Amino acid sequence: MKLSQGPLLSLFDGSDGTPLQQRLFDRLRGAIVNGAIRPGERLPSTRTLATDLGVSRNTVVAAVDRLTAEGYLEARIGSGTFVCRSLPDDAMAPAVRLAPSAATRAPVATPKPAVPVPAAGAELLPFEPGVPAYDQFDIDTWRRLLAKRWRDAGGLLLGNDTSGGWTALRRVLAGHLQTSRGIACDPEQILILPDRRSGLEFVATLLLTAGDTVWLEEPGCPLQALTFAHRGYNIAHVPVDADGIDPERGARLAPDARLALVTPGWQFPMGGTMPLRRRMAVLAWARRSGAWLLEDDRDGGYRYTGRPLPALQGLDENERVLHLGALDNTLVPALRLAWLVVPSSLIGAAQALRARMGLHVPLPEQMAVHDFLTEGHYASHMRRTRRLYAERQQALLFAAERHWSGAITVEAAGSGLHLVGRLSPSLGVDDSSLSALAAQARISLPALSACRRVHTIAGDPGAVVLGYAAFSPERLSRAAERLANVMDKARCTLPQRLAAPRRLIPAE
Repeated sequence: MKLSQGPLLSLFDGSDGTPLQQRLFDRLRGAIVNGAIRPGERLPSTRTLATDLGVSRNTVVAAVDRLTAEGYLEARIGSGTFVCRSLPDDAMAPAVRLAPSAATRAPVATPKPAVPVPAAGAELLPFEPGVPAYDQFDIDTWRRLLAKRWRDAGGLLLGNDTSGGWTALRRVLAGHLQTSRGIACDPEQILILPDRRSGLEFVATLLLTAGDTVWLEEPGCPLQALTFAHRGYNIAHVPVDADGIDPERGARLAPDARLALVTPGWQFPMGGTMPLRRRMAVLAWARRSGAWLLEDDRDGGYRYTGRPLPALQGLDENERVLHLGALDNTLVPALRLAWLVVPSSLIGAAQALRARMGLHVPLPEQMAVHDFLTEGHYASHMRRTRRLYAERQQALLFAAERHWSGAITVEAAGSGLHLVGRLSPSLGVDDSSLSALAAQARISLPALSACRRVHTIAGDPGAVVLGYAAFSPERLSRAAERLANVMDKARCTLPQRLAAPRRLIPAE
């Protein structure tokens, strides 16, 4: 294929001042992601490509080297350069647009290893769910970006932001959400908020009045239940099955619901990704009933097998979905920044309410997040941690098989930051009792029953939630053995281990 007559035809059209190398990188990356250049296809030589495009070979080499470093291309000695058959983030990361001063450097250097954050990480108890790997966050880069923005701040930057947040950040987020989550929205539809909880409270205030009915997933996220519990709403706890919330059961329980909270990307605590057929059924219910859907996109960015499914908002043709995302589960909880995508019909009311509620985020911090995205640090972080978390999940599965076989059954998952461990009836204790015993040994082991409000299952010992993302394989293995000792001391039934008593491991 002659690329200058295909995907790169518009390389010189409508230049906005972006360096040529960056435009070439953008066009090539976009062509690879959308399939115009197919996996396994061989690219022309850099010399041929430079001649066809009428640009310097150095420009082409720089763009190709950057695509190779980021995992889109692979160089085969003696054969040429080919599109990778397995892309690092074919639909999961934004097309990174560097600032002009950075984009002119060729090629982009490999990101430095992240600096450990021992103070926060040391306080985490093993298996604590919903926590990312603190030690993978590039804190040096974040300090530099934040310091620069605060150093340059002055005048209006020291006050509150206006409208829905800093315009440049909202514009970058719109592009990021389009590429990573399949969400098509204008920057004006995005509101920048302090954190996930303020997003939940904001939506409740925007859409509901006392006496309205809300669907919550059962079992579901404790934060959602706490946020909606004391506001005078009627709560319908709709059971979750393997495909997520069931709109047919919800319609029977509470047909007049005005809002449903859903987590299609990765349900907490049951795990699981809502398949397309269920997503369409939920959207159809909202359309028929005139209700709203709040999509809480907790761990949707972490998918380890196959292509990610589009966000619910990206499938919505009737503007009934609000999409809530945040940085706490992908970077670190200390970055208290979230975003809410609202339907266009709600923009005016939403912006006015945000101002009345005082839900502002300091402008220099919004600017630092903008820089973290545009300079490619976020995309690099996501690629790196996806690989790492997949390895850590395998380490947890291995430790579970080795230490808990016959007592706790743990199955692999294609997404998320936690797994579910189902207790065997032969264990002799239920999940809440085991959780309490584990806490005495400084092990965080949330019981699935603690996430239920109704619909308990008689005779079922329950399950526990096992977070793995924040912990090294070695720490996961040690904690698994400690938990096995806890179960032995509680006279749990582990026949295959009775002949060889475990060595007690001190609490960390």
